[in-house]
Amino acid sequence: MRKFIFFELNEVPYTVIDHFCQKYPSSTLAKVLPKCAQIETVAEDEGELSPWKTWPTVHRGVTNSQHKIHDFGENLTSVDEKYPPIWKILADAGKQPGVFSSMHTFPLPTNYQDYSFFIPDPFAGDSNSHPKKLEPFQRFNLAMSRKSGRNVDTGIDMKAASALAVSLPTLGIQPKTLASVAGQLLAEKRENWKKNRRRVFQSVLAFDIYLKLVGSKKPSFSTFFSNHVASTMHRYWAATFPDHYDTYNLSNEWKTRFSGEIDYAMNHFNNFFEKLIQFANKNPEYKIVISSSMGQEATKAEQLSTELYCKDITKFLNTFNLNHNDWEIKPAMHPQYNFSVLDDEKAKKLNADLREVYIAGKPLIFRNKDNFFSINFGHRNLEEQTFSFKNVPVALSAAGLANEQIDDESDGTAYHIPEGCFIVYDPQDTSVKNSRIHGISTTAILPSFLQHFGLPIPEYMSDVRIDAITK
Repeated sequence: MRKFIFFELNEVPYTVIDHFCQKYPSSTLAKVLPKCAQIETVAEDEGELSPWKTWPTVHRGVTNSQHKIHDFGENLTSVDEKYPPIWKILADAGKQPGVFSSMHTFPLPTNYQDYSFFIPDPFAGDSNSHPKKLEPFQRFNLAMSRKSGRNVDTGIDMKAASALAVSLPTLGIQPKTLASVAGQLLAEKRENWKKNRRRVFQSVLAFDIYLKLVGSKKPSFSTFFSNHVASTMHRYWAATFPDHYDTYNLSNEWKTRFSGEIDYAMNHFNNFFEKLIQFANKNPEYKIVISSSMGQEATKAEQLSTELYCKDITKFLNTFNLNHNDWEIKPAMHPQYNFSVLDDEKAKKLNADLREVYIAGKPLIFRNKDNFFSINFGHRNLEEQTFSFKNVPVALSAAGLANEQIDDESDGTAYHIPEGCFIVYDPQDTSVKNSRIHGISTTAILPSFLQHFGLPIPEYMSDVRIDAITK
């Protein structure tokens, strides 16, 4: 029975893949892609698309109309029972899968020993991992994730970094990778704007560790999640694809400075892909699957000067008479801020109060489910230094909010679309494939894997199968 490496290349569409292959015809991706089965998938999820929604659809085989997962930090106990993710199904069947940073994988499962390895997502609430020797990396990973918001914080958590340094010999991080990290730090000193590339290096470090785990454990199925290209596309699509916009209000200087950033991120993916191809060729029982849960395309090319941040969530909630004993912070990534209110009545009152909050004349966007709240800030180029609560102005600073200057002056120049990529490399069939299939729902991915592994397929899953997986 074949084994699978499932590389989750977050949000990357064929537009970017084809661009890279055309620009770099000698790259491994350009050379190998014609030998791969290629499908343009479609995310059929409802409402505004986000990876917190679309990856659960891939992993669970149902859209968000059924799994109803929307944000980090939600309690997933009931949905895990009703629509379990692929790794839980495989672990319960004794297949010893591996998981590396996939969405919604916190907390570490109680039956972690049924997994070859398990590293929760980079917004986990703690660093618990399996095997335990991976925890220094996860502590560092979590610390860096919290410093990689809209602006990159160049500070380094020295305690986490020191613990990681001690563990390097056992984790599998390569000398070439460390030299690349050192080169990045030097590049930042010379040109400060290059600090934005730090987001890429979290994946670079993680991939070395993942590849060593796969090589030593040889799991039947494993996942690896990377957001490094997606975050770059959001910011710099307009620099790489300026002709995708009817109106272009960004300077030539900005365009020139950031025009190579998507290529830079994709080049690192190309390095990952090359190593995966080498691994599969040496271990031909494996197939390599590259998948996104959706894609991105151009939105608008506008300069961004400031963005609204919540700098102090405690101070913000104090505005509504909640003290620090009334709530618990939950994992999130700016512009979302997540927390749970511990008392039903206080949660009900907060829900009503937040409906009375207006920023720049528009109601605050938030969600409340079972006392779990997710608030969206991130308002662009605000002129006001106040917001309205029950028609009374409140100073942003008094409520822990601030209009933060944006270092790269980049608004979201690309955003989510349903169409994503799905690429399968089979070392046992390297013939040239003549076509790219379009329009396969992402709900077909999980039942295709279950059929391959000879496991029961629940009635709620799609009848569609992906031949590159099942055959």
